[in-house]
Parts: sequence; structure tokens; C-alpha cells
Amino acid sequence: MSGSVAASQDSSRLQVSLITCSPGAELYSVFGHTALRIFDSTAGTDIVYNYGTFDFDDPDFYTKFVRGKLMYFLSQQSFPEFLYEYAYFKRGVKEQVLHFSEKEKKELQLFLFENLRDENRFYKYDFLYDNCATRLRDIIFRTNKANAFEPPPFGDQGSTFRDYLHNYLSRAEMQWTTLGIDLLLGIGADKKMSTAASMFLPDYLAQGAGLAMIGQGKLVEKEHVHLPDAQPTPVSLPFWQTPLFFFSFLSFLVVLPSFLGSQKLKAFQLVMDKLIFLVSGSLGLILLFMWFGTDHLSFANNMNLFWAMPLNLVAAFAIGKAGKLWKIYFKTYAVLLLVLGVLLMLQPHLINVALYPFIAVLSFRAWLNARTEKNVKGFVRPDSSSGNLAFEGTKD
Repeated sequence: MSGSVAASQDSSRLQVSLITCSPGAELYSVFGHTALRIFDSTAGTDIVYNYGTFDFDDPDFYTKFVRGKLMYFLSQQSFPEFLYEYAYFKRGVKEQVLHFSEKEKKELQLFLFENLRDENRFYKYDFLYDNCATRLRDIIFRTNKANAFEPPPFGDQGSTFRDYLHNYLSRAEMQWTTLGIDLLLGIGADKKMSTAASMFLPDYLAQGAGLAMIGQGKLVEKEHVHLPDAQPTPVSLPFWQTPLFFFSFLSFLVVLPSFLGSQKLKAFQLVMDKLIFLVSGSLGLILLFMWFGTDHLSFANNMNLFWAMPLNLVAAFAIGKAGKLWKIYFKTYAVLLLVLGVLLMLQPHLINVALYPFIAVLSFRAWLNARTEKNVKGFVRPDSSSGNLAFEGTKD
């Protein structure tokens, strides 16, 4: 049924619809998109209201994005223009006409008009808690209002934000992106979601709307697919290009000299030890900044800081030295990583599995560096009581 016919059956002459767009091939579109369509037969308008707009031409775009201060805003465009854009990128577009009363439709239209004003249209985007889908969820389901309602439980009960994100990234074959997001997200992403929280992604908002009841009837009066999803099937990475292979191979290079007697390999060992501690320490500093130095709520309480310890950035320069304080640090750090390993056996989702080999090697090398005895040119010598493979060079 066309929009004009549907609208003519309502004295308000308004038709309100939830528009859901299928995921795209790029990172910014991989989770899909959602918007509201209001067809007004009296005014002769057919407008899409979009809360997912931002100004890419802002000279401080990247700085604001990293710091969580990038302002998104409500925009509008005609439905034909909106549809043309998604047809160009071969992304699917589905419409769900919502069953609202005449009064509710008019109030919603006025609310959107008011939100288009410059003083009201901007909001601080948050990846999990405040985005284009959650904004429409709060409007449609009247979240935090006396007449709020929600759909019956749906989807995989007990799922977390991270689970849902992984589903999309896995389908898109974005293993490196998955690793990056797993590094940034804090433990808040691992909490079991409520039904309302699970609608933070467009597809799940559409699913929830389709199941919801309002009064004695369904929230969704009817559905229509305007465009089928014609995205090409993602190509899987060969195994040797995956994060798991990369970190497994790097860990092998780091640990191999520990079991060989070649002095050249031992010099290589020293370099690799410094490298992995510099990398983990630098990453820890970044994660600490993303937690305390930005407005990203979802980056707080990051479990990766247990292994990506910012102090490793300084500890890298203490490798091979006999200072008692650093020996205690390396030993404590090694034990901490062993405890983390036990925790990951119980809760493997807390840290991306590709990092497991790297974390294990960090623990192993930290333990051995806690037992070194003296400085030598290019090499380190273990304590005589340690039983580790010894190697020597010329003393300083």
C-alpha cells in the first residue's frame, strides 16, 4: 500500500514509519542505520528524520571523534533522496508503519520540528548508549516516561553488547576491526542487556518494534521492503593475515631464543623483550587516556589494562638490569598475567582471543627478566640458582 493511501485512512493525514537500512561494507555502516519517516498528505511532504548525522568537514573532526566530543545531530531529507542514496550503495531499506493515534503522530511531528532547531538538534554520540537507534527507541517506546512500554524479550537472552557487535563484525569478516573494538571497550560492554538496551542496533530495534504491542494491537501495522540488500558477500582473510596468526607468530619470535643457546639469538631476545614491553606499555597509556581523558562511556573499566600496563613503557628500559625494584615489578606482573589467564578460562570473552599468545609470552618473559642477575653488553645472565639457560658476553 502506498504512503498516500495509508495516510488517507487516518484523519491526521500522517503516516509514521521506522526505516531500517541493512549494514554496509565500511566500518561506519557495518552496523546498519535507522531513521523515522513521516509522510504528511496534507502538507504534501515525505520526510526522513535522521539522528545519525555528523559534520565530517569540521576541522577538529578527528580530535573530537577520538575524545568522544563529536556532536551528532538530527537532520532531514526527502524520502526519495534518502532511498536513492541507499540504492546507490546497494543497501537494503525496510519500512515498518507504526500504529500511533492521531494525537501521538502530531505530537511526534512537533517534537521532531522542535528538535531540528539549532539549539536542540545536537547531541553527544555514544557508541552503545546514545546513537541513531537508541534515540528512536526512546521516542517510539517512550523510554523513561510514565506510559513507556517495550516488546517481549527477544533475541539471545543473556547476550551482551559485545556479543551483538561481534555478530556483525564476524559477518563482515572484520577480524582486525573486532580486535580494535575489543581493545577499546570496557567491561560495561559485557553486561547482560535488558530488552530495551538490546535495541541499540537498528536491526534489533526493528525486531523489537515488530514484536511490540501497543494497546490491544501491534505496534507495527505493516511492513514493506523498498530495497533488497544487494551487498557483496565479504571475503574471508587468509589465516596468515588474521590477528591470531600475527600475534601467535610474534610470540613465537619472542620466546624462541629462550630455548636456544646462540648468542646472536640472545641479542635478538633482548630487542624483542624491549619491543613487547614498549608496545604493551604504549597501548596501556592509550587505553588509560581513552578511559579518563575522553567522554566515551563505553571505554571505562578496561580489562586490557591488566596486561597492557602503562608502566611497561618504563619497564622496557629496565630489562636486563639487576635493580631489585624492577625484579619485583616483573615478578608481580608475571603473576598478575597468570591470574588473568585463569580468569580468561572462566570468562574468555573479556579479552580478544587473538591476544592470548601475546599475553602468555609477556608473562613468561617478565618472569625470566625478574630473575636476571647482571648487565652484560647485549645480553643478560640469569641467576645461578634459576636453572634458566645461561648466556654471557663481555661485562660492562
